[in-house]
Amino acid sequence: MAKDISLRCTCGQLHAVIRDPSPSTDNHGICYCVDCQAFPRHLGQADRCLDAAGGTDIYQTQPSKVDIIEGRQHLALLRLRPKGLFRWYASCCNTPLGNTMGKPKLSFVGFLTCNFEDTAQLMPVGFRYKKEQALGPVDGPAGSVAAFAFRTMKNMLSARISGRWKQTPFFDVESGRAVVAPYTLTEAERETAYTP
Repeated sequence: MAKDISLRCTCGQLHAVIRDPSPSTDNHGICYCVDCQAFPRHLGQADRCLDAAGGTDIYQTQPSKVDIIEGRQHLALLRLRPKGLFRWYASCCNTPLGNTMGKPKLSFVGFLTCNFEDTAQLMPVGFRYKKEQALGPVDGPAGSVAAFAFRTMKNMLSARISGRWKQTPFFDVESGRAVVAPYTLTEAERETAYTP
């Protein structure tokens, strides 16, 4: 998996690359949680980004591996609720891109693979999370969520110790703030987003 992963928003104005993808450091899974369903639904991209059971195919890596090649000005941010994950999207065409924690030192980013130009090189799906919240039958085993969590924590700790957490296109590390201000959904918007 040495080839870089290229991803684009639906209109093509935002283009990013994940450098040095590796099964030893990255995760690939499908999340069926209602939050991950609500994110693309709010942006009008559910049909493109959710599978038949409401699953979101996610590739998780370190922000230090991510380069935004073009369209950085279209990077936008929302939260489904005031203390929710940071959910990044392309404002030019409302393409849901991925999610991070709200602080740069908690360094990971989970990208929606529906925006990847080529998914053939991805490692196999290693986990299926929150199957009980799926909208229908889920094919395939749950996999090891524990292994996913362990790898995530290990990579976050490694990035913290090495200082790689400071290499991020999503945050200003001096202030600790996101590079764009997050928008939090209103109660009415949340209700619509969470309705299948």
